[in-house]
Amino acid sequence: MSRLLVVASLLLCISSVFVLGATPLCDYRSPLTDLSDLTLRFAYNYHNDPFGISNLDTSGGQFGVDYVRLYDSPEYGYHITMQNDITISDVDVSTYAIVADGDYKRYFASAENYFAYAGGSARSSSSFQALGLSFDLGIGYGRFTDVTPLATAVRIDEYLLRRGSLSDHLHPVDLEILAREIGSISSYDSLADLLTVVQETIESTGLAGIGGLDALDISEMTQLIQEEGFSRYCGWDVQAGLGYELLDPSGGGNDVLVAASFNYAFTTTPRAQLLIQGSISGPPEILETNRMDLTASYDILISDFMSVTTTYGFSRETWASEATDIHRVTVDFLLTPLDTADVVLGMVLEHRPYYLEWSIDVQLVIQMELL
Repeated sequence: MSRLLVVASLLLCISSVFVLGATPLCDYRSPLTDLSDLTLRFAYNYHNDPFGISNLDTSGGQFGVDYVRLYDSPEYGYHITMQNDITISDVDVSTYAIVADGDYKRYFASAENYFAYAGGSARSSSSFQALGLSFDLGIGYGRFTDVTPLATAVRIDEYLLRRGSLSDHLHPVDLEILAREIGSISSYDSLADLLTVVQETIESTGLAGIGGLDALDISEMTQLIQEEGFSRYCGWDVQAGLGYELLDPSGGGNDVLVAASFNYAFTTTPRAQLLIQGSISGPPEILETNRMDLTASYDILISDFMSVTTTYGFSRETWASEATDIHRVTVDFLLTPLDTADVVLGMVLEHRPYYLEWSIDVQLVIQMELL
């Protein structure tokens, strides 16, 4: 099983290197970043032994919720994350883990990246003796920016060139103009008004064919601009501070906490997104008692009908210098060969301290609309 982890790590690294070789999107600066993502996962299985042996009856399931909200303006910003993982089984150990983190930051100046922040954290787990609740204050450096408008402009350019509606790629300056207009969609009275400006901008470059863009081009641009769930962003931040533990999950006394975290987002192509998050917190004796979390995810759109998302999560809790580690690797393949058909292949590998070997869950879902 360790080989599988090595392969997964190598794939993530290779993918990241591949992305680094493309034309960057992160030079784009959006005046306002407001991104959110909510993912729900559910699976259940029940087996009734046909020979009436109750000991062979099995049932089990998994339920998960992942929520992320990122807001950043020149003056202030906030970041909220929530994870909920529940595993129920009558033949294995049932577990649950709930983590909610949030912070609000205020920049010292609208043109600067230094900020002060206030944050809070709530944690509950089947391995805890009680609910964990803490807050912290500190300073940090860094910003995030939404590059979705530029990524959408690049996707429009690629589609029009592929279809033959453009004789060559749009100039970076023209892509920047398109991105500014797409990012200002809320200032237009209607989507049709935005599409008119986008069409005029593209046709004014002289790269469009005789007669300009046709109805099919306008329809595809509309879908790309309105596409739900598509977002790309760049940036990084680091922060550190002091906090206080209102409730100790180990059942002990309240402690002063030392906390530090970092976030990193990178993309150079509309087809890929790399995200890395990490944090550590603990009392002043942080080497003996602490909690560390690390999450890395890579999302790539291989083609118009196939995408792959890979996520690695690591969590460590250290009590009295004794560490317990949890590793989780998730790989999801989404195929959409037809507008009316979806194929989802998901694989989850997880290892906990009491596991003798890695758990492997594979799920295949095929959905098709016939009428």
